[in-house]
Amino acid sequence: MSSETLALVLLLLACPVGMCLMMWLMGRHQRQNQAQHQPKHPSGTPVDPDAKAAEITRLQAEVDQLKAAQRDSAQGDAQGRPPRSEA
Repeated sequence: MSSETLALVLLLLACPVGMCLMMWLMGRHQRQNQAQHQPKHPSGTPVDPDAKAAEITRLQAEVDQLKAAQRDSAQGDAQGRPPRSEA
């Protein structure tokens, strides 16, 4: 194998090997960042997925209540009743 052929082979392999190395390093860096940037409770502890799901359920119920109140208010307006004042 001549030195020109060897140099050509090394140049042709440099690109794919370099790309694989960069992908590996970027993936490693991304995994480290994900571990550091997990959502945390204001107390500094990581958020429990079950607690997160419970909070979503609670917020959805609150939205449903607000929509029902808005719908009831709109129905009252359509029937000529004065709107309810809420304290």
